[in-house]
Amino acid sequence: MNTNSNKHRIIFFLPVFGFGGASESIIKLSKFLNDKGFNVSLVSIGQNVHKKFLTSIGCEVFELNTKRALFSVYALRKLIKKDLKKKYRQTTLISNIHYANIISLISCFRLKGIKIIFTERSSLHELSIYNGFFKFLKNKLIFFLVKKFYKYANLIITNSKYEKNYIKKNFNLKNIKYVYPPSISKVNLKNNIRSKNNRVKKIIYVGNLFKEKGVITIIKALAKIKNDLNYKFEIYGKGYEKKIIQNYILGHQLEKKIIFKGFYKNKIKIFRNKDLFINASWCEGLPNAVIQSINYDVFPICSKSPGGNLEAIKFGRLGLSFKTNDSGDLKKKILFFFRNKMKLNRKLKNSHMKNFTQKKSNEEYLKILKNL
Repeated sequence: MNTNSNKHRIIFFLPVFGFGGASESIIKLSKFLNDKGFNVSLVSIGQNVHKKFLTSIGCEVFELNTKRALFSVYALRKLIKKDLKKKYRQTTLISNIHYANIISLISCFRLKGIKIIFTERSSLHELSIYNGFFKFLKNKLIFFLVKKFYKYANLIITNSKYEKNYIKKNFNLKNIKYVYPPSISKVNLKNNIRSKNNRVKKIIYVGNLFKEKGVITIIKALAKIKNDLNYKFEIYGKGYEKKIIQNYILGHQLEKKIIFKGFYKNKIKIFRNKDLFINASWCEGLPNAVIQSINYDVFPICSKSPGGNLEAIKFGRLGLSFKTNDSGDLKKKILFFFRNKMKLNRKLKNSHMKNFTQKKSNEEYLKILKNL
């Protein structure tokens, strides 16, 4: 008797399995689906830093030994074909991010018995951001392939209404849903202890230190008010842009006001006793850190970038927004927040946060998979 005949196989494909929001969301979903009786495997290109934990909860982890994403097509196809021979009741491949979605579709070409879900956990607008001619050509090619290939997926899932509507409108697709990410485990009902007026104001950024995250924009804004506001700015995260950010800090004599804290897993420690959270991304999916800041009662200021930022702050009812990449506008919003001693509406906050719990997000995916 085939022991797999009553099981639903889920294969997650995420090329880079690190400490970002996409990885975090997939790990939470994998554990949930595994507990619900699904057979779950996760595929990355190169090392999966969460391999030990994932195997401990019963998931299979495959690390493709290829140098570039494009070269992984053959290895991924081989892995999927091997899985299909095990004759699960249903096999579903869930790929994450545009270029991985293209690779997944090519890898599954003419394979029978597999369903494909494309997810966009960021925004396709990021393909309009490039540094150099090679990156320009690469992004243009990916966008072209997205337009040609996305219609062949069984379903497309975005993590914001904005991105769902953008793809639906620009690519004329109907097989698309949005599911908010599992940004928080539960709604936090405790009050955050704010700094008193005579204390140093505590401002934070949480996320990767990549150019498109706009951390330099935050520091430029803070440089303009270093004599007007007694503050400390804490940066939680890692990335290739760190050296450039450090040089800017030194060049503007801000080293006593800005602290690099690295990567922290404990969110309570990050947000405890903080006054203000700033997101300055050029584009976003639905940023976990913005939701977490609201949940821990830390007021957010976000860029008006393409993606889910404005949805996260309920279009200005749970935060302020500023013009993307405009440090002058950000400076005004920071001063406006402190001068007006702004606070979050707790009733609205608690209601809004229910949309981003781990339970809600996971159950939405479970419903989708059962009806696929």
